[in-house]
Amino acid sequence: MQELLKNKPFVTMVLASLLNTVGGELFNIVFIVYAQTMPFAGLAVSIASMAWMAPALTAILTGYLADRTVHKTRMQVVIKLIQVCIYLVIAIMIGRSKSLPVFVLLVAMDMASSMLEGYAGSLWMPVLKHLVLPSQLHQATSITSAASNVAAVISAGGGAVLIAILGNRFAVFALINALTFLLAGILVAVGYQKFTRAEVSVNGSPVGKHVGLASSLHVTLGEFRHSAFLVLMVGFGCMVNLLGTALQPLLNLGLISMPEVWWGSYGTTIAVINGISSLGLILGALLAADLLRRLPMAHLLTGVMAAAAMVGVNLVWLRIPALLFFPLLAMNYLLGKINPRFMTMLISTVAEDHLAATMGVVQTVMMIGAPLGQMVFLTLGNLVGIPITMSMYAGLTGLLALTIFSVGLLGMNAKDPTPDMGRRQKSG
Repeated sequence: MQELLKNKPFVTMVLASLLNTVGGELFNIVFIVYAQTMPFAGLAVSIASMAWMAPALTAILTGYLADRTVHKTRMQVVIKLIQVCIYLVIAIMIGRSKSLPVFVLLVAMDMASSMLEGYAGSLWMPVLKHLVLPSQLHQATSITSAASNVAAVISAGGGAVLIAILGNRFAVFALINALTFLLAGILVAVGYQKFTRAEVSVNGSPVGKHVGLASSLHVTLGEFRHSAFLVLMVGFGCMVNLLGTALQPLLNLGLISMPEVWWGSYGTTIAVINGISSLGLILGALLAADLLRRLPMAHLLTGVMAAAAMVGVNLVWLRIPALLFFPLLAMNYLLGKINPRFMTMLISTVAEDHLAATMGVVQTVMMIGAPLGQMVFLTLGNLVGIPITMSMYAGLTGLLALTIFSVGLLGMNAKDPTPDMGRRQKSG
């Protein structure tokens, strides 16, 4: 850990990513609160809750483009400047009209910024591989994941405070977002030379700049033929995300009519939920040497779905505020262990000429069910009510938890190489 913290280019990259997340997460919370002020609040909250899926659904394209981008650091700076301009325009427009077309346009601009951020994240992956030693890669991915979630906690806490202070001055939040992207761009510029030196190693590999998207996908999909564990992980990841990503939008929608579960106000409760979730992700990533380090991925995924089922049970039958937050903490603590392990496995085993494209395919396939899950559960929530919808949600998540646990015992655990990563980090 200390050696990584002495690595100035790596620290600069982490700080730039942290600022990106602060801006994005803060505005996501504010946008949900803004949506609640619309005359069509239920529809607006549903649209705003689903908008964050845009980066995952375009990950194949952005991953392909990232692999083919020669001047990766220069493109990072360009992306930050575009994002600054986007939020300056949002600051001018937001709050001036409560019509549906204007709201959809604001959502579209926010989605465009999120997709650009997904592209920027893909640009970092091959560079990261050359900024740290191979033995430090798992720690590096854990730190980057934890830093991203530290930023989310800062955003949640800061969001709650700023919402209380500023109220509905949504334009100010957009300006704050523009400032965070500007500062992130300045950090990238500060480390520009060292990042570009890492690019020399990346661009020296046989990247094949003129390979088309179809050929790139063919090469990328070849990775799946060599790993049954990867296929199972992506398949279960798709189902976990189909249900798991529907939880936050359901909470956003359901809590509107459940003031007895609020911590203060609706906006504060949403901010606290985001903060608790991010805290779990941070602790899961940083506490890599805990007693769970040797658990196979199937057991961790089982725990994620079991915790999600508990949230549904509490919201329908118990409605105890504290029991809303503890399962979310446990759920995200386990996710905080899964994500760095899985990312390290991919970075370590996939050739860098199609690393971003492979990660894009994995991310897209894993997340492709998420819009369907959100659409189905949000539609049910609006049509038949939250109690019935959350009852169905709890039943399905519980069933998926049992399925993953059983498949793990039947052979998936034996193919899982990731517990070895935890043991190596512990010994190192």
